[in-house]
Amino acid sequence: MTPFRHADAVEPDRGRSAERLVTFTDAVLAIAITLLALPLAELGPDLQNAGFAEFVQDKGFAVLGFAISFFVIARLWWSHHRIFAHVVRWDAALVRLTLVWLFTIVLIGPATALTTANDAAKHPDVVAAYMSVLVVSSVLLTALAQHVLRHPELTDGRDAEARHRLVGSVTATIGFVLALVLGTLVPSINYFAIFVLVITGRIGDLLERRRQRRLNIR
Repeated sequence: MTPFRHADAVEPDRGRSAERLVTFTDAVLAIAITLLALPLAELGPDLQNAGFAEFVQDKGFAVLGFAISFFVIARLWWSHHRIFAHVVRWDAALVRLTLVWLFTIVLIGPATALTTANDAAKHPDVVAAYMSVLVVSSVLLTALAQHVLRHPELTDGRDAEARHRLVGSVTATIGFVLALVLGTLVPSINYFAIFVLVITGRIGDLLERRRQRRLNIR
């Protein structure tokens, strides 16, 4: 019997508040972003000893890699925040999915360091590794959204956007998969393939609006 299952069996409902889980999640993401930014502190002497143009040529990709990963983590955090907006208690599956998802967030830092240390055009496998982490992270968020949708007893009963969030998570996952394929097969695009998420996000919004219009007509 796992510790989580034992907790399920003995924890009273009032001891299953999701607040501590959300706090822990926010702390892990804050640390992940901090660790992601630490290598930038080492670029100060390089900027001082070289001209700005030379610095951008030599270190610009490292800064760009940080910026892309920062906004990716921010997007993933925001998606998780929305999923948990009405969650008031946890169950074993919710905890497991969250912990595994947090592991993927922690992996983004090392994956970013790996990408900035290699030429993406010559090492498409590095791009594939980076994008694969993001795909798995998005898949886990989709699983979390689906779990919350299927278990309304975990929420405060006022969650009217659960299905919309699930659709958004699915379209985001599709976007990450497309970015993985595009960035790997077309080395010249490499990490910029992540911007395909803008397109898939818009498509997801349009599909959800169309669904809402159909429901209103009925």
